[in-house]
Amino acid sequence: MPETLDEGVLYITLSFRVAIHLCACGCRNQVVTPLGVGQWRVSCEGEHISLSPSIGNFQFPCRSHYFITKNEVVWLGS
Repeated sequence: MPETLDEGVLYITLSFRVAIHLCACGCRNQVVTPLGVGQWRVSCEGEHISLSPSIGNFQFPCRSHYFITKNEVVWLGS
């Protein structure tokens, strides 16, 4: 992982089984999602990446909640 994360980039490391990105709301909090059975999973369709289930950042002040689906952020209610 780079020291500084870029907005709008989902960083995935299969060797550590984790995906990391900056919160999609723009608050710049780092979101870490462990990958594996019973956790998040990454799917690839060509150049399109999806991460599921949803990401609920309820511990952050922004309380953002969204999916990353085919390289797009799909917002959900809190």
